[in-house]
Amino acid sequence: MISCFNFRTQKRKDEAEKERLFLKNGGLLLEALVASCDGKCNPIRSFSSEELMKATNNYDPQRVIAEDSFFILYSGVLQDRPVSVKRYYEESGFELSGLAINDIVIGSQMSAHNNALKLLGCCLETKYPTIVYEFMGDKTLSQFIDDTNGTHGPLLSWKHRIKIAMGIANGVAYLHNALSRPVIHRDIKPPFIVLDQEFNAKLFDFSLSIAIPDGQSYVNDVVVGTSSFLAKEYLCSGNATEKVDVYSFGVVLIQLLTRRKAYEFVHIYEQGLEIGELIETVDASILDEGIELQDLLPFATLARSCVCDEAEDRPTMIHVAKELKQIYQSVPVVSSPTS
Repeated sequence: MISCFNFRTQKRKDEAEKERLFLKNGGLLLEALVASCDGKCNPIRSFSSEELMKATNNYDPQRVIAEDSFFILYSGVLQDRPVSVKRYYEESGFELSGLAINDIVIGSQMSAHNNALKLLGCCLETKYPTIVYEFMGDKTLSQFIDDTNGTHGPLLSWKHRIKIAMGIANGVAYLHNALSRPVIHRDIKPPFIVLDQEFNAKLFDFSLSIAIPDGQSYVNDVVVGTSSFLAKEYLCSGNATEKVDVYSFGVVLIQLLTRRKAYEFVHIYEQGLEIGELIETVDASILDEGIELQDLLPFATLARSCVCDEAEDRPTMIHVAKELKQIYQSVPVVSSPTS
């Protein structure tokens, strides 16, 4: 009798806590939506915590797609539909509500673009909102190009590398130019790029993104992001412009070309690049496809322009996307290399 009473009491407490969190997170989300886009964005569906627990098999570690300091992205099945579920660490020691809300607000606006994971909804009953996306793949770009413990993942063909770069560029260009105010991503890197089966790139994390205020050309804020992907002027001043993202994207281009850690070769590209230096940096598997060094120069030159020391010397993301499209169209279709 007593145990039954205790069970009902605990259940009421749990339900009350869920309602408290729902009201708190829902209020924060509504306020952020109004401030960011006057409430005009794609509909955001609400899911229960029980639904997401079931969808991910209690957040099974075997379902992990990507992991960062503050979140884990899982694969799951929700109402017979494959989904990706992003769960922020509740025990991280940091107040992550602002990051999660920002992620939902920007992600909902980016859902219209083909190179961003479509945000389906969220759960507001948890300490930090849990986000639900469409499922487009269970691999990130980092699994293909990051050298983890000295062993690479599957190989990417040169054509696929350019296609991935083109997709990322299109997504970031949209972020910079198509929303109500220009938004700076501030953390473009391979772990935050999901690849589908056709090697279409999908951005999915906008937690650190920030909008440039009306009438200004930059926004000043605490420096965030991953140091090896950050432009020097941002590291020194905290002033973020679109060119900060261009620099980060340039580092990703270098990784696509070299298949090595970002910090290993960036300094070579910053200082200039001759054909002799290119052969020292390029991933040998690209040359194994029969691609000539001369054919890699346009891509390498574009990467170099993106990581220029001076922000004003870097191209815009729209220009970068156009250049990559031309490079992509000039490359013949070849068979994917085998690992």
